[in-house]
Amino acid sequence: MPAVRGRIGRKPLTEYQGWPKGIYPMSDGWVPPCYPKEEDLIAYEEKMNARKKSTLVKRHLCVKEPQIAQLSKKDFAQKSEYSMLAYAMAEGEYSGEGDDRSYFVIVFYEPSKKSKVERAFKSVDVELADYEQVVVDPDSKMEQEEKFMYAHGAGDTGECIFGEYEYQVVPKGSPEYNDPWGPTHPEGRFWE
Repeated sequence: MPAVRGRIGRKPLTEYQGWPKGIYPMSDGWVPPCYPKEEDLIAYEEKMNARKKSTLVKRHLCVKEPQIAQLSKKDFAQKSEYSMLAYAMAEGEYSGEGDDRSYFVIVFYEPSKKSKVERAFKSVDVELADYEQVVVDPDSKMEQEEKFMYAHGAGDTGECIFGEYEYQVVPKGSPEYNDPWGPTHPEGRFWE
């Protein structure tokens, strides 16, 4: 069990990594009894700081519905040792309905697993080698990238995260392209 800091070296509870975000502590210092104690917070922080981050690379590409169905299967991705983010594209010039629906995909993997991942994508008729490989910043603060680096560091690969929104491809020069707020859905006013 880790040693508890003495009163002099203590930091406020809210500065610990495991402190639940919210309104506590109250102005008088009261916190609910179910909130973690200082010893628990110190142990959690030490555990989080001891995690191993893996060095990852990523590739950006587009795939169709039948391909994403196979690529997003947990056992297939685990066996091939990659993780990915997938974003559905709105119907239009680059995406259709059913099997013609397109997805923007970002594939994450360790550089040593490159050939294994490329073979997995080739098995579903996607030539991954045609797409640029980019190194993931080890200090990235993007939630998904951080999650994948720690997961791969722990040997837990194969996660596929689907974006909750459809993405619309906007051609350069169109009014939506220059709008800093991006394109809007024709029925968007009903959703606000």
